[in-house]
Amino acid sequence: MDRLVYERFGSRIGFVRYLKYWLLAKIGSFRKHTLGQPDKNRRLVFICNGNICRSPVAEAYAKSLGREAASCGFGCADGFPADNRAIQFAESLGLSLHRHKTRNIVNFEFYDSDFIVVMEPSHLKLFYEHFERNQSVVLAGNYCINPNPYIHDPYNCCDPFFYRCECRVVEAVRGICG
Repeated sequence: MDRLVYERFGSRIGFVRYLKYWLLAKIGSFRKHTLGQPDKNRRLVFICNGNICRSPVAEAYAKSLGREAASCGFGCADGFPADNRAIQFAESLGLSLHRHKTRNIVNFEFYDSDFIVVMEPSHLKLFYEHFERNQSVVLAGNYCINPNPYIHDPYNCCDPFFYRCECRVVEAVRGICG
């Protein structure tokens, strides 16, 4: 049973959060965090915790689709490379993360026209704590075929979950880009 939980949800807490946010989504709590597809000329800004797993893959994939994109993280220092597994995953898609360097959200320059995409509902609160902006922020998971607002951080998770999570990130970007 534990193996199934770890491979599908990353951890027990990941499973609990998945269910919690799935239920909240079912009652409409995150409806305003799905805005449809952004105009083609808007920059997509992907935000996660460490800017080493989810957001770099999202940025690289969006760029491969011809979109202007950037990424940053809430809990990272500037200048570190992407996670090795994220690099390998990106390479399996024909993308490269070898030039990626982490950027902390406080050192990132946002534009008023940015389409901001976060990976977890807790990121909504963090974003609005850092920035008193009128910008709308969307949840990446809401753009998946089977929407769920929560895409768990795969950093300390097993390889099967890491791959599963990155596949959801790519699916979300595809949904955002239409």
